[in-house]
Amino acid sequence: MAVQTPSIEPYQAADRPAIRQILEAIGWDEHYIVSFEQAAEHFAQRADAAVYLARLDETHVGFLFVQFYAWNRLCQIHGLAVHPAFQRRGVASALVAQAEAYARACGARGIYVDTPVTNAGGRRFYEAVGYQLGYIMPRYYNDALDGVTYQKFF
Repeated sequence: MAVQTPSIEPYQAADRPAIRQILEAIGWDEHYIVSFEQAAEHFAQRADAAVYLARLDETHVGFLFVQFYAWNRLCQIHGLAVHPAFQRRGVASALVAQAEAYARACGARGIYVDTPVTNAGGRRFYEAVGYQLGYIMPRYYNDALDGVTYQKFF
């Protein structure tokens, strides 16, 4: 069976329910879902940021937020999520490739992302797509959960 390539599209306000649907399927708590819905609107309206959704056929299956920082010429991936039923099908890779294209178009010299140290799958994914461990951030997510930054320079 051939793997279908997702289409990557810029976020539109009408896509907000897709953010909720994806995060509910993952099992996120309501307050995090609301925060990400608000973040999608926030980043989509900024001149220095973009929000992308991945679609397979007519179904939104993932999303990503990315922001460019002029002061250090780096982009940051602020959120990446893929519906569990569509994971390991190239959706996250396509979204990250789009974020990297956005970063290059902005003149960025690289891109980075933070994730919990306990996110073993996410950490393996970032390493597999060419990101390198940058540093550990003690107590980044809460007092008991450190963060880790992965980075890729162009």
